[in-house]
Amino acid sequence: MKKISILLASLAIVSSAYGKEVMPVAEVAPAPMLKVTSVGQSIEIDNDSNSEDGNVGIVMLGNSVNLAYGDDWTFGLFARKEWNTDTDDGFGSTGSRLDLSAMRAYENVNLGVRWRQEKESDSYFLLGDYSYGMLSGWFEPAYVSSSGNDDADSFYIEAMPVIATYGPVSIGYYIEASDYRGDSNNDGVEKESVHQVRLMADLYSNDKLAINGELRYQFAHDADMKDSTEWQENNKYGVQVGANYLLTEALTIDGYYLYEFNEYTGHGENDDADDYYGEFAIGWTYSF
Repeated sequence: MKKISILLASLAIVSSAYGKEVMPVAEVAPAPMLKVTSVGQSIEIDNDSNSEDGNVGIVMLGNSVNLAYGDDWTFGLFARKEWNTDTDDGFGSTGSRLDLSAMRAYENVNLGVRWRQEKESDSYFLLGDYSYGMLSGWFEPAYVSSSGNDDADSFYIEAMPVIATYGPVSIGYYIEASDYRGDSNNDGVEKESVHQVRLMADLYSNDKLAINGELRYQFAHDADMKDSTEWQENNKYGVQVGANYLLTEALTIDGYYLYEFNEYTGHGENDDADDYYGEFAIGWTYSF
């Protein structure tokens, strides 16, 4: 009888232990990791009608790597080499560019910085863009430091502060301006700015192909000269057509062609002859 009592008591203890709820182990969120999100390569060819006989233009080969850290931080590395191409003289290196950038995403705003190294200068950018419903915009102010020549430094900005979008069509205001610190390498210009209105549209799209277009009209070009009032005002008209094609789920081919017609008005005795500028680029991006 005593043994049966002990056995029943043991079974009661075991039953109560199994009857209790087991507390779940708290899940620990994995720490964010720095990962590569895409790599790409592009070729750009620039040409204008003032090129000498035999000159094909400037050819640029660019390579890019984009990374992300968690959900908020993105980083970019872009390296480019430039050559002047001529049917008589062949290839000649004209320069290079290295960009390092970092961006932090907020709810409707992205903020970041970029360091750009070129053959004769280093540039330090502040980056920003925003999007609120139909309105968006972006800003890239910078300080350009000329290598070994403080007299050629400048403040620079390129921006589209306001872009309004309705359906597949957007219209925006574009500005590019420089404020030079000295007299070197700027042809006597103290300040210079250009102002454009740009009309952008998605022209066609399906599951793989997307085509877009852009019209540009430069309605103002201002310059302050140090020693002379003679300078050439540029009234510019441009059109750009671009496309991207989804070759696979990860690989995209994209490109564009930009044509700009330059109409000059001389502020002085002479006018420069009107000319054109052409820019063609094609490249690929592989996303991870």
